[in-house]
Amino acid sequence: MPPLHPAFVHFPIALVAFSFVTDLLGRVLNKPSLRAVGFWSLVGALLGGAVTAATGYYDFGRDALGESYRYVDFHMDMGWILVGCVVVLTAWRWFAYARRELSPGIPYLIAALLVVSLTLFQGWYGGEMVYSQGAGVAAAGKGTEPTANGKQRLDKITPAEDKGAKP
Repeated sequence: MPPLHPAFVHFPIALVAFSFVTDLLGRVLNKPSLRAVGFWSLVGALLGGAVTAATGYYDFGRDALGESYRYVDFHMDMGWILVGCVVVLTAWRWFAYARRELSPGIPYLIAALLVVSLTLFQGWYGGEMVYSQGAGVAAAGKGTEPTANGKQRLDKITPAEDKGAKP
């Protein structure tokens, strides 16, 4: 069976970003309909994120990762943090949405922007692992740059290898 995680990642990425944009526009333009779209997009992102995290965890357990293990392990840890952030953001947004007269406040929008930033980082990092290191796929070695360049970028962000880590 092919990896499942890549088929699902795009939905929560798009929905988290779309939720932020519609919440921001709903506040600026004072449009309850945009705020409703922002809320329901975030709920969709939460559900899609849960499926994405589950498929990532499943793929992580069955792939032969070799050298890319520590990158994938870091990506998975960041993914769990991101899921937690989206859960908190959705709960926060639920309280504002439940009182229909309240639009998301500035603190919420700042937190949402931080979650969007973390989401975009997580997407970039996952793509970097796949396209530069072949994590989870058979690397074809036909990229536009040497593999070592991507490895240097990943090593700048990824914590040092743990001695007790799985090979």
